[in-house]
Amino acid sequence: MKKLFIISALLGAMFFTSCEDFLDVNYTKDSPITTSVDQVLPVATFYASQICYDHAEYGVYMCQALTTTGKSQTGSYPYSQGWEFLGVNRHPMWRRHFYDLGANIKKMNEIAEENGNRNAILIGRTIMLASTMFTTDAFGDMPRSEVYQSAAPKYDSQQEVYDWMFEEAEELIRLYNDPTWVNCPTNIPITEKMDRIYAGDMKKWEMYCRAIQARLWLRKLPNWDNTPATCQKIIEMVDHVLNDANWQEPRYYYPGGVTESNCPWGPFAPKINSWESRDNRLASSIPTTFFLHGILGGIDKTFIPNRGYALDPRAARIFEQRSSEKGAMLHLESNIGMDQSKKLTNYPDLYASTTLTNPYTQNTGYIALITQEELMFIKAEAQYWAGDNAGAYNTTMEATKFNMERYGMPEAQVTNGSLGTNLKNQYRRFFDIKFKTIQDNFTIADIMQQKYVAMYLQPEQWTDMRRYNYSSSTNGIAYYDPKTSQPVYVYTVKHVHNGVPAQFSHRDPLKSDSVNFYDKQGNPNTYSLRRPYNLYEAYWCTPEDYANGVDEAEGLSPNAWVARLNADTETETKYNKKELDRIGYYTTNAAGEKILDYNVLKRRMIWAHKNNDKVYVPNSIPWK
Repeated sequence: MKKLFIISALLGAMFFTSCEDFLDVNYTKDSPITTSVDQVLPVATFYASQICYDHAEYGVYMCQALTTTGKSQTGSYPYSQGWEFLGVNRHPMWRRHFYDLGANIKKMNEIAEENGNRNAILIGRTIMLASTMFTTDAFGDMPRSEVYQSAAPKYDSQQEVYDWMFEEAEELIRLYNDPTWVNCPTNIPITEKMDRIYAGDMKKWEMYCRAIQARLWLRKLPNWDNTPATCQKIIEMVDHVLNDANWQEPRYYYPGGVTESNCPWGPFAPKINSWESRDNRLASSIPTTFFLHGILGGIDKTFIPNRGYALDPRAARIFEQRSSEKGAMLHLESNIGMDQSKKLTNYPDLYASTTLTNPYTQNTGYIALITQEELMFIKAEAQYWAGDNAGAYNTTMEATKFNMERYGMPEAQVTNGSLGTNLKNQYRRFFDIKFKTIQDNFTIADIMQQKYVAMYLQPEQWTDMRRYNYSSSTNGIAYYDPKTSQPVYVYTVKHVHNGVPAQFSHRDPLKSDSVNFYDKQGNPNTYSLRRPYNLYEAYWCTPEDYANGVDEAEGLSPNAWVARLNADTETETKYNKKELDRIGYYTTNAAGEKILDYNVLKRRMIWAHKNNDKVYVPNSIPWK
């Protein structure tokens, strides 16, 4: 087996990185370790895809798209077993950034600088820019400026990290357009074997860098710097990328076979670097009530318990009925645990790769470092906050259609009936309900709910939800619509589909009583995001406790959810405790001992703070 092991130091510890032979790099265990750019670059691009997976794998549970069958209070998978984060030995994203990516790219760039391989440096810096954004958006403050200089490097504030990222993006775009860099005579040819994403096409890497910049600027919305000038700049960034002939979605394709050669979302479920990673749990996970029933419009089991229909045609591409079993659209509230009378086979198959198209959950699938529809949704969000409601509506609809196409449903083939009459009717009905009938009352909720579906198994799904502070009727946090000045709950779904499959024919849903979009009082059927059940009691108060005044001294909100992850306990609490203490990771218990402070998990990121009057927060719910 051909493997590459590059040895470096982080926080005084030794580490190893490895990739399977499909990366085709060489190493002989009995020889001194030497390396070159052509050996390290394949490793860097491989881990660029892996860190996307790492963040998405956590995020899909954190944002309540999926839940698991159990409800125990502790475990090494904190998002599925009690949400107990401080006791987990390692979050894989931390290692991926600092060890697998950071140390390898640092070494590659040093070699490339010596040899004049400037294009390799550009690729390495671009990957690290994206990885840094993932990392700070998950953990907040983090080592950056002094990261490899000592065993206990300084933690930069998240503001400092963001200041650096804004500058780095501008600098990289300048260098991508500098002939002394991209056309440097000492640049080595970058082949497909070395770069499985773009095969050394620097114009494509530039467009990816610009896409990262657009994602970076999106963090200013809706709370941080939500101004017309910011919105216009974001729109221009996205347009520049999508209108450029060199734009190509950055995808890392997996050939399939054994271990790391399989897509991490596929049924093989490879685990990279053993215990330090998380293999996907799709085989034992269940769609949540919020996602399947609320967002996708899956029919409630009380209506048709053995059929797999939903308002959104993507539901059947994401969740597939298991063979010879019922309940293709069954779901659970987040972290409530599976009823003893139910079997896992009663719930949908989340791989959904046998009969219908799901590009992610196959062993030969791909990881997209950023998707085209994400860029379109970035633009739509900026248009909305700039007051261009019509533009936001059209962009959101096009982004949704593009995501439908990703799941094997191109609009032309659906509407001409070549994919079947049932799908044609379902597709038409979906767009009638989710777009046509609400065109004049289109809000940020409509944008973000469609983006939520499109970002399934993508890192941004959880980041988006935190940017909007889990806005829902359950926590009372809302955002004022620029057009009507009325508060909107972003993750409360109106007109939840609870009808029957026969109603998929084209009808006006708002005039048809038979589709059950309204309750008996004439109010729209709604479903709102809820705080997960069984949150670890040491960390999270219950609504009942809060109502009884138990936690008022601490000012805890009954809807306080996870806002960030804690820094890696395997390395940081051992080697850099002083810095963690400085940034507020520790508290003193009754015995006078310093212990990890669970309130760290509740601290909002800088882009989630209330910095303008666009956020509505009821007086009864503290902004904590």
